[in-house]
Amino acid sequence: MSFHRRVPLAIASSALALAFTGGCGSDGGGSTTGKRITLQTAISGEAAALSPFTTGFGWDVELSRAKVATSAFYYFDGPPPTASLSIPRRSLRERFASYFVGTAWAHPGHYQSGTALGEVIFSEPVVFDLFSPSPRRLPAGEGVTGIYRSARFVFPSTAPADAALAGHLAIAEGRAVKHGDAAATPIYFRLIADSDDIAMNVNEGAVDGCVLDETKVGADGTISAEIRPTVWLNLVDFSKIDPGSADHPTEAHSSGFSQGLTQLSAYHFSYSQ
Repeated sequence: MSFHRRVPLAIASSALALAFTGGCGSDGGGSTTGKRITLQTAISGEAAALSPFTTGFGWDVELSRAKVATSAFYYFDGPPPTASLSIPRRSLRERFASYFVGTAWAHPGHYQSGTALGEVIFSEPVVFDLFSPSPRRLPAGEGVTGIYRSARFVFPSTAPADAALAGHLAIAEGRAVKHGDAAATPIYFRLIADSDDIAMNVNEGAVDGCVLDETKVGADGTISAEIRPTVWLNLVDFSKIDPGSADHPTEAHSSGFSQGLTQLSAYHFSYSQ
């Protein structure tokens, strides 16, 4: 559990409302900062997760399904933290894993979100299938012009009605084999995470300080979110999961999986017109 002080979601929403109010009346001098804009929303899964990949713990993973639920995105002008700033104490295995995949820890350093510039809040939690063949368009959000630098990904407090999620907030299914061991027994897994698992790592389901490629936003455009399951699974120790079978994968909660779901680097945002 992080003890890093964070801005509650309600306060951030209020700050954004003030930004909208102030922005509407602040453009008399021709400023490009603070004008109200519409932000379309798109979400996609990373291409790397569609092919076999090797995790930081040395497992070759081939995913067959991955889904996640989200309830909101928020955008800020504060720069994202980096993994080199005040990284929480980690075990030897976690430090070793970080050399394989660049893992931005959930709350490295002292992230200051700065001014809230935009948001999209979904009336019902959105369930995204990371194996969708193309980016999915979501409801539009709103914002104000300015320099966008970081984002917040929010998990819903309760699971949406979705047959594949089956009451969970995120799942990842597939096959894992120990890298370099030709005789290793494959692990067929179905990793699941609930709100209690997420709450072990972040407050209010909010993954704060995700990278939003720094951009001077001056007009309506699209915020795209890329979800990265390779980060979700980077710290999973599959040796602790029963092998299962292709027809009956072993369903399991994993601390490594819930940690991966709440890593900053698991969610990457960008703006385009």
